[in-house]
Amino acid sequence: MKKLLSIFILLFVIKINAQDELAFEFDYARFKYDTSSVYVEFYYDLTPTKMTATEDLQIEAIVHIEIKDLNADTLFFQRDWKIANTVDTANSLKSYTGVVGMVIPKGKYSLYIKAYDANKPSFYKEINEIIEAVPFNNYKYALSDIQIAANIKREGANPNSIFYKNTLEVIPNPSMIFSNKMPVLFYYVELYNLKLDDPNADFTLYKELFNGIGNKVGGQSRKIAQNDKPTVDIGFFNLSKLPTDSYTLKLSLVDNKTNEGYISSKRFYYYNPDFVDTTTNYRINRGFAGSEFAIMNAEDCDKMFDQIKYIASGNEINQYKKLDSLNGKREFLYTFWQRRDPDPSTPINEFKEDYMRRVEYVNQNFSYYSRPGYLTDRGRVYLVYGEPDQRDRYPNQSNMKPYEVWFYNQIEGGVTFIFGDVTGFGNYELLHSDKRGEVRDDNWQYRLRTTQ
Repeated sequence: MKKLLSIFILLFVIKINAQDELAFEFDYARFKYDTSSVYVEFYYDLTPTKMTATEDLQIEAIVHIEIKDLNADTLFFQRDWKIANTVDTANSLKSYTGVVGMVIPKGKYSLYIKAYDANKPSFYKEINEIIEAVPFNNYKYALSDIQIAANIKREGANPNSIFYKNTLEVIPNPSMIFSNKMPVLFYYVELYNLKLDDPNADFTLYKELFNGIGNKVGGQSRKIAQNDKPTVDIGFFNLSKLPTDSYTLKLSLVDNKTNEGYISSKRFYYYNPDFVDTTTNYRINRGFAGSEFAIMNAEDCDKMFDQIKYIASGNEINQYKKLDSLNGKREFLYTFWQRRDPDPSTPINEFKEDYMRRVEYVNQNFSYYSRPGYLTDRGRVYLVYGEPDQRDRYPNQSNMKPYEVWFYNQIEGGVTFIFGDVTGFGNYELLHSDKRGEVRDDNWQYRLRTTQ
């Protein structure tokens, strides 16, 4: 059962079950530039699995990025760039990692990214983020954002690499996911304004690793002398002996005389199917902080709620619509599934597993152009009522457009749902049902006639 839980959490976090999305990941880090701006690096990773290759085995993705200044309500930056390559087979592909850097003036910005398959534009992924550009001043010590990396090369670093900076080649990991096959987490951080009022004082940089329930599972520290110039700190953590969980890397730059400090932190995820969990209650009792919901972004939250709204009550729908904070949405979803867990004493929420399997099924079988399956009529009925006891298809009836009849024998003594391809483009609409509360039209055949 523990192995199943580990697999389920991994599938959720890296969204293997989101078959309708391009495998595109994104992250960013902010660094000092001047007193009115910050330098932002945007990291991306594309895994072209399921992309459409041309006859000459060419794949091509287009990445569109827009950055809007929310204070001025103007477009600050817009760009498209192309990721293209030749592959041996359409399903045997490596991932492509890149970085784009720019100077952004002080302010609050919205970031929109859409990455899509140029050979199949309906296969895409969208990302929305809010970025605050807060310049680092010249009077107080500080840390940059932490850049989580897949590798850092000091010896043999390539000065011509797009990942080269400060004599290092820092290979990012935009997915922020590590595994037993890639168990070493590298990090890069910049330290600024290492000056104190007392010339004899110094700093300590604490590097700590916390698991999903806030327990410290690793750490180290080092003394740092005062310095007029920016300093770089790099390091790594070997995660191989840790269990599957979400983790937080926390760096604290502390004035040893006043005990005041500046903190920078980064959350990531580690998957380790080889770990033998001897503490049964660890996963059961780790709560919200250690759940998959604690690392979801706003896009993930909104998408999940869109998928589960069919089984939400009216009060729950109104409650979610009023939420204006990311943490509020995360906690709502955590509580939503907790309420529906048929056996809270086990580490798996069987109801949630079953429902999300349905979501995966409808996305694979009922998607219509760019509309995912869960937003179609057949998808909604399948999510609410489950697999029909009988499903009759009529694709070639004389003088009739294609339609399907679904039978549920255990609901209200037996009910039917009739879906028809009214437009002729493969979108099966719900035309009639004798289930209470559903649309009813006893003359549904008229909408499907091809001749009058």
